[in-house]
Amino acid sequence: MKQEDSGHSKHAVPKVVPLEVVDEIPMTGGRCEGPRKAEEGETHRQTQRGWRFVLSLIVAAVADGLEVLFPFAWVPIDLATVGVFFLLWGFRWEVALVLIPELIPGVNAFPSWIMLALYLGNAAPTPRGNGGQ
Repeated sequence: MKQEDSGHSKHAVPKVVPLEVVDEIPMTGGRCEGPRKAEEGETHRQTQRGWRFVLSLIVAAVADGLEVLFPFAWVPIDLATVGVFFLLWGFRWEVALVLIPELIPGVNAFPSWIMLALYLGNAAPTPRGNGGQ
């Protein structure tokens, strides 16, 4: 039997791959998302947030306008507005802060729903998974 040289081992030498090639490898399935996927997800979230802001601003303007036109129907208008805000933004404690003065007669003349829509549209997004707290 012939012995191998002591300088060579049976293990393969690791191959050196340039970084340009590594950046082109799609990273799917694992914990890693490619930088492009993360940017696309962030853009989608910003677009979705923009539509929620526009819809909530429209709902708030309609609610505040209806309260001026129909001052005796303010309770169902406020409850419907709360329901729409919960559908758009999920459970947010800020909605309760606006609902309290809205349910007091006379105070509901202030456009607080519009102020809430502006606040929610400009507030920092809440992290996912903690219930919006």
